[in-house]
Amino acid sequence: MALLAGSGEAPLSRLEQIRHKALELFAERGFARVSMRELALHVEIGCGSLYHHFESKERLLFELIEELYDDLLEAVFNTSRGNAHERLLGLLWAHIALHERRSLNFLMAEQEFRCLSPPHQKQIQQLRQRYEDSLLTRLLDAGATGPSRLLRATVQALIAWLNHLPSWLQQSALEPAERQALIEEIVLGSLSGVIKQPLHVAGPAIVPLAAHGATG
Repeated sequence: MALLAGSGEAPLSRLEQIRHKALELFAERGFARVSMRELALHVEIGCGSLYHHFESKERLLFELIEELYDDLLEAVFNTSRGNAHERLLGLLWAHIALHERRSLNFLMAEQEFRCLSPPHQKQIQQLRQRYEDSLLTRLLDAGATGPSRLLRATVQALIAWLNHLPSWLQQSALEPAERQALIEEIVLGSLSGVIKQPLHVAGPAIVPLAAHGATG
């Protein structure tokens, strides 16, 4: 049976299935410990066929991290309506909800970035910088005040929390609704130091978190 992209979605293409299985193997074993031969066996194709799809294992890792930041930047565009508070909160909730589809991509981005070549590291850093700048702009529009270094550090810390928090909480004994409420409390609390007026949660609640290890 073909892997499904998600509930109610079309089956994944063969290339998408290969990427999905490779992502699972990298997360389970660690990128550096997986050879191309092992990867080919895991995804059930010949080594030559694997090189036809991906020029190298490192290139595949780059693409898996790149697609995460592409999705985050798309979320910036998709949450550009509403007032300043709605735009800020909408982006934060979209970031958290992305763990539904990209939890292992987040893991790769945080733990395996060092395995990328210097040119690919530079490209990912540029994408992350664009995302940080977008979130910083949302903070300023929502009334954040303080030295620029403090605001930039707040954004960087917030992104680090958002990248890890849903997966960390999957290991807790909390119910889904309790995890969701705790995430809201942590995120909003982290912003109280730079945004003095209360931020009101607008629109739908955070999308329920997927089980740990789910990917898109």
